[in-house]
Amino acid sequence: MSYDLVIKNGLLITASESFIADVAISGERIAAIGTDLSGGREIDARGLYVLPGAIDGHVHLTDPTYPPYSIPTADSFGSGTVAAAFGGVTTVIDFAQPAPGQSLIEGLDRRQEDADGHAVVDYALHLTLRDRDPARLAEVPAVFQRGVPSFKFFMAYEGYRLDDVAMFRAMEAVAAHDGLAIVHAENFDIITELRRRLRAERKFGPRWHVAACPSVAEGEAVHRALALAHLAGARVLIYHQSCIEGLREIRLAKARGQAAFGEVCVQYLVLTDEVYERDDLTAQALAISPPLRGKEHQAALWQGLADGTLDIVSTDHNPRHRQDQPLHHPPGTSSIETRLALMHTFGVKAGRLSLNRWVEVCCSRPARVFGLTGKGRLAPNYDADIVLFDPTVEVALTTGTLHSSIGFCTYEGMRTIGFPVMTISRGEAIVENGNFVGKPGRGRFVERGF
Repeated sequence: MSYDLVIKNGLLITASESFIADVAISGERIAAIGTDLSGGREIDARGLYVLPGAIDGHVHLTDPTYPPYSIPTADSFGSGTVAAAFGGVTTVIDFAQPAPGQSLIEGLDRRQEDADGHAVVDYALHLTLRDRDPARLAEVPAVFQRGVPSFKFFMAYEGYRLDDVAMFRAMEAVAAHDGLAIVHAENFDIITELRRRLRAERKFGPRWHVAACPSVAEGEAVHRALALAHLAGARVLIYHQSCIEGLREIRLAKARGQAAFGEVCVQYLVLTDEVYERDDLTAQALAISPPLRGKEHQAALWQGLADGTLDIVSTDHNPRHRQDQPLHHPPGTSSIETRLALMHTFGVKAGRLSLNRWVEVCCSRPARVFGLTGKGRLAPNYDADIVLFDPTVEVALTTGTLHSSIGFCTYEGMRTIGFPVMTISRGEAIVENGNFVGKPGRGRFVERGF
């Protein structure tokens, strides 16, 4: 039997095993895995890793509303997903963030309009619930019907954060449909008070960022978010873990059988709070929330990722251009293209993760956590989202080698060992030979369910 496309002789790496085989594709799906398969086009992947397409479940593209700066993200759905494709990412999940008083469906429609015709890889959406009005919860079932089963709740940022009662009620509404509650967990009242005190002492700038956002304030909020989710009966994912205290709470929740998941973003795994001592524009861009923390926290994050306390690695990709003020750069990291390579370099090559765990946290586990039922696996009948990864090529990370629409590189000067050399989305090669060869706007909205 002849197939449309066959990837031959590569080392297939899944979340559970590694083996040399051929992958055959018919149309948009994987048709067979075996040996001596033939196709209309054959690609020799000898010496390369063959992975399921990476999934980034936490990105911000084409969004002028994202807190707390009201400064549009630098990457559009077009430029951001092109960068994603070069990085081996075949699905991203962004956010619809309806303003208080706005219909949830209206907010969802607007975000799909932002993405459709621009995204070049497939995309899905979370729904950020900002409205404390209990009447808004009546719209939650309609959001599920649109294939959006995950709702994000902020415990920080004015105009976004919910109080405990509003979040508890919303979690109950999500739990009624077996959805996923996602939480940005920080104790914002304490952070605000600490910032006020620091400013009164004329302590400004990135070097004081960690002092204003201590790890104990994050850990407390993680505890509270998990407790509310437990009471509500909701499955819960805690975003961008950065500290020992938060990890401890997630580990305890899992030990008592709670349906709790943890995410870490790649920047917390490869950068530390040492960058804030520079107090320059790069430090300003990295003054993210939660902040980068010390090496002891970073080591704990790697251990939590290896032992399963943390489930997935995402990016929170949301870089912004420097504004008119010449001495100010709004916070935001650019990681959508670098995550897979950085995790290979600092995880696999450094002996912190196995090859299989690397694929699990970047590709397979995100598909399960977020309900992407047709993605994340190298298996027949799954979407033919496939990455060919050269484990030996070295790439210097600079603005000149990457494809994000931003004038700086979060990881400037770092070198990765290994990088994607071909990305296939739904059976179509969209990056090969160092070029984007896909069709503009070819990405599709993916409905999800659990």
